[in-house]
Amino acid sequence: MKKIPDLRQHMKLRHFRLVEILFHTRSIRLASERLNITPAAVSKACLELENILGTKLFIRKAGGLIPNPLCERLIVAGRRIDAELKNLMVDITLHEESFHDSVKIGFQTPMLQDAIVRGVAKMKKIHPNLNLTLEYASRQNLLSGLEANQYDFIFINLTDITSRARFKTQSLGKEQYVIASMEEIHSIPDVIEKWAEFSSATWVLPIPGLAMRDRFDSVLAARGLSLPKRRIEINSPVGGEKIVALSDAYTLLPLTMLKALGRTIDEAETSLRFLPEMQLENGIVPLQDTSLSAAAQYASEFIIKKIKKTS
Repeated sequence: MKKIPDLRQHMKLRHFRLVEILFHTRSIRLASERLNITPAAVSKACLELENILGTKLFIRKAGGLIPNPLCERLIVAGRRIDAELKNLMVDITLHEESFHDSVKIGFQTPMLQDAIVRGVAKMKKIHPNLNLTLEYASRQNLLSGLEANQYDFIFINLTDITSRARFKTQSLGKEQYVIASMEEIHSIPDVIEKWAEFSSATWVLPIPGLAMRDRFDSVLAARGLSLPKRRIEINSPVGGEKIVALSDAYTLLPLTMLKALGRTIDEAETSLRFLPEMQLENGIVPLQDTSLSAAAQYASEFIIKKIKKTS
């Protein structure tokens, strides 16, 4: 029977993270991007771990990496170790007056954005030693990043997430979308009815892959309509109102962001019509099988309270 080396002496925490990321990406290149190292470094680290274990973890094929059953066992062990380390940090925190930890938050939800930003700023004042990272990213990057434990939790549109076993969701509100320029606000049904007129104008739209853009594309496609030919596509709402103003364009945005265009929600609500397809539910998503650190738990609860207070 083959002698197994003492893994407590030879394996490192980075080995567990490497296996989990390779398991999810099935790609040396994608794993290198997630780990911010070269593909050669990923291959070397994987070979190093396989030499320690005395067995192959992945079958290399043209289409990518195929994990063997041992990979899943390593992932489970890594998550248990990660949970214990977080529990240790909780115990250490009990001896401190303030959090000395890091929390990474991903987000892509205009409705909750202001409350998230305000919550992060307020937490930093209360706990100056708590390092907070707030990262805006595409929906797919947020979900895959959460699975790879790159984020403690994310704020995102909840469409099609509840069916995914690893994700735990908590709804924090719903929002409807409208079409607006710097001078006008229109219901999406009204715009669709006069699409020949509106589609000839310049539009500022989210890039494909963002929740509201994908919904809007589906609404047009279901009615046999094409996207405007004159369009600017952006992946962040930051600075979006300036682009709309400077290009004299129409844009797709939620009611909660009308203030960014200098308009109040109240004056528009009386005459607006909404499409059920353009109502998006937003919320917070941590992992079911990974315990939050004390700092991350505190941060999530703090921001949720901030959101509920302002809603």
